[in-house]
Amino acid sequence: MPPDDPLSAAPSATAQRELLYAMGQVHKQWRRIVDRLLSPLGLSQALWLPLLHLAHAPGAMRQKDLAQSLGLDSSSVVRLVDGLAAKGWITRVDDSDRRVKKIELTPEGQAQVQALRGLIEHERALVLHGLSADEIVQTHAVVQRLLARMQALDASPDTTDTDAAGAAPPGDTTPSGPA
Repeated sequence: MPPDDPLSAAPSATAQRELLYAMGQVHKQWRRIVDRLLSPLGLSQALWLPLLHLAHAPGAMRQKDLAQSLGLDSSSVVRLVDGLAAKGWITRVDDSDRRVKKIELTPEGQAQVQALRGLIEHERALVLHGLSADEIVQTHAVVQRLLARMQALDASPDTTDTDAAGAAPPGDTTPSGPA
């Protein structure tokens, strides 16, 4: 590569792999921490994660959208919704279009979300203690850029399509360690 090529200054393939591996480990560890924190309340990830997704929605959410946001198939989300409804935490919203199934939190579900958010916020503060506001903002910006890149690659029928997702990755792209 010519010396003025911006790709020549890219981090090594090892550094790239280690970055993505570390991000995955952070995600897994955070989920374990929250599961451990909420298990005394009888909440597993299968319950608390959908509650938080529903709480974040601007209104009633389509079951299809909940399934997509959780990475579940439609039959799995039906069982999940049935379980949450049986606990009284969500309700199905009547809609004129019977093909669209919408759900929303009940007042009991909203109270549950408030309780778990309080616990999670405290734990989040402990985890992020020692990081400056600038470090948090910069890390968030980098992660958002990576997420946008991954979503563009995922949406592209050919992941080598540089038009859909930006520049092709530099260097060695063969995996040789934790992906």
